[in-house]
Amino acid sequence: MQMVCRYRLEMESKAFYELQGLRNQKEKMEASYHQIFPKVDPYLVHDLILRMYQDSVKNKNKGPMYTVEVFTKVGTDSQKCKDHILATTGTVPGIYDKGTHYVTHMRLILEILKKLNDFEYVLGIMGDYTGSNPSMGPRYDIGDFQKRRQEVDDRKKNIS
Repeated sequence: MQMVCRYRLEMESKAFYELQGLRNQKEKMEASYHQIFPKVDPYLVHDLILRMYQDSVKNKNKGPMYTVEVFTKVGTDSQKCKDHILATTGTVPGIYDKGTHYVTHMRLILEILKKLNDFEYVLGIMGDYTGSNPSMGPRYDIGDFQKRRQEVDDRKKNIS
């Protein structure tokens, strides 16, 4: 009986450390997302990575279809932003919210996401996988990006 209890405790302890290791790896991934893509919704980065590796042959160079929303600072030159997005993505964005919200439907890869992230006027980037479906247009506003970023930061504080 005592041997069974000790075995159970060892197994529970092992499971605890394995799960803790998994949590630690997730935190490291989120920290990498934030470091490399500070302006991008971490859910978008994670979803894109999963989809790219899910069908790596199909998505190797083209990437899966996403509706991507880019939020810029007030006073940003709309034509300059539109031209940058066109040059980066190969698609012409729809422009909303007095030239501070750009929406495009495109095949997304990490390199494109990085170029959008690094554009100096960008405040935030969100998006959704659409597959072969057409874009439904803008879905988010700048407040959604800020809330999501705060949720991730709050979770990190609670875990620490």
